[in-house]
Amino acid sequence: MTLYFVNGSRQMKKLMESDYADDLYDVMMGFFEEHGKYPHFLETERVDDGLKIRFESQCEYFYLQGAEEEECEEYEALVREGSLGGSGL
Repeated sequence: MTLYFVNGSRQMKKLMESDYADDLYDVMMGFFEEHGKYPHFLETERVDDGLKIRFESQCEYFYLQGAEEEECEEYEALVREGSLGGSGL
């Protein structure tokens, strides 16, 4: 799986590639910390080949590419259990 950040111009920046959802989640949280941006919620949306992770921005999001069904479920669980909230909360 590969985690990307997609900016308002739809440019994708590769953040990390890993087989472990925990590692990718930690990188995403580190991204927020690095930029001093702490969203109040995260929302996940399944797409054909992965998962979109949206936060308070309407035009920026994280994109988890190459995630299988089980990996999407694992990542969504991390988002729900995280201190930021998540989809379905």
